[in-house]
Amino acid sequence: MKMIKPAFLGTLMVPAFIFAATAINADEHAATAESTMPMEATYLTSQPEGTFHADSLTGNQVKSSVEDDDDIGTISDLIIGEDGQIQAVVVGVGGFLGMGEKDVAIEWDSLELTQDEDGDDYVIRVNASQDALEEAEEYERN
Repeated sequence: MKMIKPAFLGTLMVPAFIFAATAINADEHAATAESTMPMEATYLTSQPEGTFHADSLTGNQVKSSVEDDDDIGTISDLIIGEDGQIQAVVVGVGGFLGMGEKDVAIEWDSLELTQDEDGDDYVIRVNASQDALEEAEEYERN
């Protein structure tokens, strides 16, 4: 009979250990989930100073700083990294009335942005000629 008591007590202890281990694992999982949850959303009521909207760029002409400010293409899209920073602009170049035009992606750091005299619109310049953009490799959007 003495052998049965320790075996019986051991059998009762196993579920208690499993329950304790599950509770600890659940607490660790909850702590990990809390640390990976995105922070609560914040909202803007007006445009912060020193920022602009994407539509301030799209549709604008890109001017050549080497060819007397000639219009050399139109911004059709922005390439934005996962960090939210603009990586490049997609510029439609060449063609006539939208026919035969190709897209070229110009890195953001290659552009010069200034505001026009009114301060309403941006003037976008790149240190390249229209010929250089037309000869550049076409940007293929995936």
